[in-house]
Formats: sequence, C-alpha cells, structure tokens
Amino acid sequence: MTEFECINAFYNIIYGSEGGYRRSFMDTYEHFCTLREWLFHHDIIIPFMNLIDETMFNLAKQCKNLEDLDHLLHMNVSEQIKTIRKQYQDRIHVLFFPGVNQDPWPIFQLKDQNVMLTQIYYKITESYLTVSDPFPGLLEAIVNIDKWPGALVFTKGKHVFYPMRVEADIHKLEDFIHSDYLWDVNRTHASYYLHLSDLHLGPERKEKHLMTLYDSLNTLMDYLHSDHKLKTVVTGDLMNSPSKKNMYVANDFMTGMKKRYHTDFTFVLGNHDMIVNGLNLAGGQKSKVIAYLLGEKLKILEDDHVILIKIDSNSEGSLARGKVGRRQLYEIDEELSTVDHLEDYTLVALLHHHVCKCEKSEFLKITFKEKYVLGKLLDTSKALVDSASFYAWLKRRHIKYVLHGHKHVPFFIKRDNTYIISAGSATGGGLSEDKSKYLSYNLLKYDYLNGRMTVCFTFYIDRIKTDRTRLEVYLMEGDYALE
Repeated sequence: MTEFECINAFYNIIYGSEGGYRRSFMDTYEHFCTLREWLFHHDIIIPFMNLIDETMFNLAKQCKNLEDLDHLLHMNVSEQIKTIRKQYQDRIHVLFFPGVNQDPWPIFQLKDQNVMLTQIYYKITESYLTVSDPFPGLLEAIVNIDKWPGALVFTKGKHVFYPMRVEADIHKLEDFIHSDYLWDVNRTHASYYLHLSDLHLGPERKEKHLMTLYDSLNTLMDYLHSDHKLKTVVTGDLMNSPSKKNMYVANDFMTGMKKRYHTDFTFVLGNHDMIVNGLNLAGGQKSKVIAYLLGEKLKILEDDHVILIKIDSNSEGSLARGKVGRRQLYEIDEELSTVDHLEDYTLVALLHHHVCKCEKSEFLKITFKEKYVLGKLLDTSKALVDSASFYAWLKRRHIKYVLHGHKHVPFFIKRDNTYIISAGSATGGGLSEDKSKYLSYNLLKYDYLNGRMTVCFTFYIDRIKTDRTRLEVYLMEGDYALE
C-alpha cells in the first residue's frame, strides 16, 4: 500500500462512503497494517484498528457492514468513525502533489496550524496512475494532473486545485487559502471529450446500467471546469440492433445526454447498429439507419478547432469484421481538402472496430477461454481487415488520435506518433474482478490553446457495487509524458 493509497483511504474514512473506506482497509492484512502505521505516524488514532490482529482481520473481512463489525469487536465502531469524521471533516485540508517525472519538493509547513497539510514525498515517474475509490474531492486534483505540481485544497463539499511551479509559490498558497476567492471555480484552457462506446441499447437490463452510468457522470461533471461545451462521442454499437424501437431508445438517450450535460453529441456506426440476428441489413432499412444515425463524414468543432472524422468501419466488412476501404478514405481526403486552414485543426478519427490488439487491464479477470481458446481467434475475426493501410493513411494525414470501441475493453497505446484509445462498454459487459462487474468509459482532456490532448482518464464503474470506482490515468503530450 503506497503513501498515496493511505492518504486516499484516510480521506475516504472522513468523506467517503462506508463501502469505499471499508474496501480501503479491508483489502489485505498487509495493507491494513500499512494504513494503521501511516495513521499512527500522522497522530491519527482510530481505537478499533489497534485491536485487530491477522486472525481478527480475516473475521472482520467477512462483515457486511459496520454493525457486524461492532458485534465482532464488542465495541461501537460506527461511533468511532463518526467521531473521527467530526474531528476532521470541517477542517481545511491541503494535499500537495509533486510534478510527474520531476524531483520531489522539499518538506514544507504551513503557518496556519488549523490547516492540515499532507505531502506526497516520492517522485512520481509512472506514465499512468491508478486510483481505486477516489475520495470525494480527489478528482479535482486528478483531472488537473497535467498542471502538477500543485495543491488540492478541500473541505466538506468544497474543493479546488492550486497549481504551483516554484518553491516561492508555497507562500502564495498560504495567501490563497486565506483569500475571499478560495472556492471560486478556476476555469482553464481545457475542453473535455466524453468517449462512450458499445452501449447496446434496447434490452431492458441496459436501462438499469444507464442509471449507473448517469450517477458516475453526475459526479464527474462537478470537476470539469471549462468555458467550452462538453463533447460526447460514441464509437459504435449505440443500439443492440437497429429496430425502430431501439432507434427511439437511442434517440431518447442522445436527447437525454444533451439535456443532462449540455453536451454536443457525435457518433459512428457499429456492427450491431447495422445487423439484425447476425445478418447485415439490406437495402432500404440499412440506408435508413445510416441516414438516421451517421450523417456527415466530418464534424468541425470550431470552438476547439477540432475535426472529428467519422469513419464507417462496417462498410466493407461482414458481421463483426471491420474494414475501412480505400474509397472511403479517398472521400474523406476530398472533404478535408475543402476545409480552409486545415493545418490549424486537430484531427481525431472515430471508428468502431479496433485497429490493433486490445488487452485487458491487469486487475481484471482474464478467463482461460479468453487467453487460450478465443483470444487469438477473436483478435483476427473482429480486427480491422485493412489496419495496415489505415495506419499508413493516419500517418500521411498526421492524425494523432484514434478513438474506437467494439471489444468492450478499455485500452490505451501510443503507436508511432498516434494514440489509439478504446472505450470499453458504457453499459458493461466482459469486465469482471472477483464479484464485481464493470462498465467503463473514457474522458479526454484537450488543451485548445495548444491543440493537443493532454490526459486520458478511464473510469471503471462497478455495476453491482455502484459506489466502487477504479480510475486509470494516462498522460499524453507534454513534459510530464513518457515516450
């Protein structure tokens, strides 16, 4: 258990849900002991934790709630949690993050003893970070990881990130904490792109999963400070099949997203958007689906100076196999040639099928069937047929960002000078860990002044324990990113 994980666990006790902080210190006995030692060194005493040895820990881990733990330990654990929360939740807390790939800052103190300062001392060298069950407020710092070093200043229901560049900023931080504008929203030159995929709308069970997705997005919106409109892209399989009923469901979803989050909405077709009972749609029905759902090949977002290239990877494929085709790329080239000052725009390619092999994150279960029986078969049967020529086109066009879906597996890789990003399934399917089943989506942060994506955030939301979240952070372009 790292220092950061201990910090996250402590603030989950103070501000988080019961499920979040119980998972934090009931993971393994080794993690429990590390957390207990960290609390002791920071003069934070939670009495019941001192009574738990390894035998008692294994029994406590079976408890379903704090009341069960009360009976096991013969003490009021719930009251101890309330007491420690009351002691800390109304204080102002400062959590300092060093810059990624930068030397740690020296240990420093704040003059105001009522402000609780916690520093992360070690050098952060990873090109991606993983956070399980981030405590309320932590996302403010994580979303601004491209602005580190800096300080997360927070208290109950309030949070703000303060970037710091040099040691002299420590004094400015103190002034900021005591200023009248401490909790004012600080908008930066960032725009956000919500990347969803493979919702397979239609079956009734997906409606329940949509509620879980909305709950997660509702929480996330509080941390996205931008003067630009949120953009949502869906990379295929919006519907489970293109029936008239499902079209209405899909339309209701798009309308709902626009109303809830005031978002611009763009998507491309997936194989399920065009296939009924395993067969490609023919004639008029196929044309109706394409006209209804696809529209233009280019979507120009003038506020960000971004062009979304909407690619139909189903046009020359069969069933779940995808192909772009030379003719379609030629047509896109022709459309791009009509854009004035094209060099001033950032090009982002959207398609459904994956263009390279996608692998599950290490924490997820990989079944024997996936690894040894179906793995290679699925990669060859569902992968883009003309991926080599597609890569060549991306390189010629200087397209640095490709977003796709299809595999229901979130995946991030930089190949040559292009980032390939898969979104998984926004309503779940194929991702499990122990008793958890996850839906997933991506959030991309875009620096519209410099015309580049800076961070990709992958959210895993447990469909069973909806307060359980796992977040993977991938740094992209900038001094902090590893090549």
